Amino acid sequence: MTVWDPRKYLEFADERSRPFVELLSRVNAVDPKVVVDLGCGSGKLTASLADRWPQAHIVGLDSSSEMITEATQFAGSRVSFQVQDLREWRPETPVDVIISNATLQWVPGHRELLPSLVSMLSADGWLAFQVPGNFDEPSHRLLRQ
Repeated sequence: MTVWDPRKYLEFADERSRPFVELLSRVNAVDPKVVVDLGCGSGKLTASLADRWPQAHIVGLDSSSEMITEATQFAGSRVSFQVQDLREWRPETPVDVIISNATLQWVPGHRELLPSLVSMLSADGWLAFQVPGNFDEPSHRLLRQ
């Protein structure tokens, strides 16, 4: 089994989608041209961004090739996916919206990465992210044991 198994990931799709939708509800970007989902996972939620912003090009990035393989089923003329280490990602043009749901906590040095992400935004761009604070929960303690 790979670290990020798309089949196992999808077993909890409903639980994973709620925080994404709640985070997205706080983003008031108007007519963005480029929207990037950092840590797009299996791609379904990323593809839904095309409905929210019908004029935008949506890009999903994930470091797991298995996840990107799964996500390609949602690719289209305005939605694309690529394997990418977030620490090395550099967009060709400024991005209007960067969204990241429950990803940055897996990235070493993610706090130091935040200024770099902000620098990739357009003048009125949005950086929307959330990281769960559940590392002391029983499930995480058991995982470490």
